[in-house]
Amino acid sequence: MHKPVMVHEAVSTLVMDSEGWYADGTVGEGGHAAAILDALGPGGRLFGVDRDPAALAVAAESLAAGGHRVQLALGNFRDLPRLLPSEWIGQLSGILLDLGLRSGALDDPSRGFAFQSDGPLDMRFDPTFGESAADLLRRIRTDRLARIMEEGTTRADPRKLARAIVSWRRVQPMRTTGDLVRCLRGALGRRAGPKLLASVFSALRMAVNGELQDLECALQDLPGLLRPGGVLCVLCYQSQEDRRVKWLRRSTLLDPRSGSAFRMEPLSRKPLGPSQGEARKNRRARSARLRAFRRAPLHLGT
Repeated sequence: MHKPVMVHEAVSTLVMDSEGWYADGTVGEGGHAAAILDALGPGGRLFGVDRDPAALAVAAESLAAGGHRVQLALGNFRDLPRLLPSEWIGQLSGILLDLGLRSGALDDPSRGFAFQSDGPLDMRFDPTFGESAADLLRRIRTDRLARIMEEGTTRADPRKLARAIVSWRRVQPMRTTGDLVRCLRGALGRRAGPKLLASVFSALRMAVNGELQDLECALQDLPGLLRPGGVLCVLCYQSQEDRRVKWLRRSTLLDPRSGSAFRMEPLSRKPLGPSQGEARKNRRARSARLRAFRRAPLHLGT
């Protein structure tokens, strides 16, 4: 099973009521979800969502001991307002979002997420839905591709990256991760090292799956699912994700049912990071940042 990042920090921050109802919007293979269940009492319940059918199948097996206390659904975390049972709306004690890519998908060449091995240039969380990275790169305009590169990487000129990819596709199709790596190394030479390649792959993955747009929608809508005092925890790994999550500190939100205003109060001035031991043992945890917010009433003058 994928080893969850900052599991102790996330669960201890999230679970304030052991008999509460919780949602894991990125349940993956169930690592964080299992830890949440362990922290809950007999009345506590968990609703888990993930876009990856393969991951959800693993989660269903690993969380089976939770019985009726666990419900799982295939879908995007931004759709939690639609996927949750109606009696859960406005009653959640906590929501967890882990925006990282699970190890199993990253290490599977057939998914196309990593530059280290050759495979289809896919990058979709749900391989049955939407267009692949190869499809995107086949049709995208240079200026739009440059904006994707600019959003996701600061390690090279984004327009140069975009022009290199567009020039390649004029001569031959870009079908595999190996094609993309050869294209970038041909254009940038030694500058196309592991860090740059990782940032390009990450930027394309986020574009293929609409991750930033989904996060923006979720930050608007998910707090309304919380009961007063409920907690939203978000694990970020990219600066562009973290910038969007920080928006909650300055936001005023409206309850979708009552129309009353509320705010999300940060639980710490700075995000939490992994322990030195975890960062040393798990390199994928090194960039993780945990931000947590509590739903609070909006007082006049605040």
